[in-house]
Amino acid sequence: MAIRVLTRGSRRKGRSSANPRQRLLHGWDWADPRIELEELAPGSRVLAAAGAGEMIAALADAGHHVTALASNRHQLDYAARRVAGGDFEAGAAERLIDLGRGMIRAASPAWSRRRMRQFLQEDEPLKAAEHWKSRLDNRTLASILKTMLGPAGTLSALILRDFATPIPPHFDEAIRGRIGRALRKHAPRDNPYAWRLLLGEELRGHRLPVVDPSTISWISEPLLDHLEHVAPGSYDAVTLSNVIDGADERWVRDLRKAAMRAVVPGGPVIARSFATTMDDEAAKRARRDRGMLWGSIVVQR
Repeated sequence: MAIRVLTRGSRRKGRSSANPRQRLLHGWDWADPRIELEELAPGSRVLAAAGAGEMIAALADAGHHVTALASNRHQLDYAARRVAGGDFEAGAAERLIDLGRGMIRAASPAWSRRRMRQFLQEDEPLKAAEHWKSRLDNRTLASILKTMLGPAGTLSALILRDFATPIPPHFDEAIRGRIGRALRKHAPRDNPYAWRLLLGEELRGHRLPVVDPSTISWISEPLLDHLEHVAPGSYDAVTLSNVIDGADERWVRDLRKAAMRAVVPGGPVIARSFATTMDDEAAKRARRDRGMLWGSIVVQR
């Protein structure tokens, strides 16, 4: 397996084009590949953020030709190991979520490991949503999330430090609503993202497709630099997660222009964001994503 390393520095400061913290940031992916698989034509050439390798594995397993991109070499190497069948390793994101979950568990008996594990066995979405509303989405949860995710909150500061991403306003309220929304649509029993977010464990029996990492192009390069230097129409699709959250407006504009140039006419550019949206279609896609975190999933062609 060859990882192509490009060392050009980014010419503009956008959150994702800045020099990343060179350590493992994501041990799990939080984007549901079902969304991409619905949008892509068979055998597409796809540029995707390497992440934890889960999106990469799902796309490659479905027959797409994937280019995995990250400017963080630790993240890129980890994604390649995961695609080849490697074990999960907790990253900064999982440690931050575990910190918040531990505080909630200590203050609210309803969030104990035993009770949460019982809750996650529920296979009827409406019952799960009602349990969430009546027992888990309680005053303790609301208070802790508001304290931790507010402008001066502990988690907000750590997320900004590690990911250079400011938490959107009122994200504490938004995330509670998104979890309830997801539970009404996706039963927790078979939703790996619910087990990860609410308990910090992998759903028993959940496995990544194992694909040959040599069939994937692995590139270590800032996203905007890559999109601006590839030939026009190099990809049939591009998929990205929260790269525009907290980024400079000019950088976002340049990114959109470069992505549309790099993709063939009519091909999708898929972008997830934590922020809420007034775009009906983007909001509907976010509700279909089992990841429970997203405010919008935009598909631009």
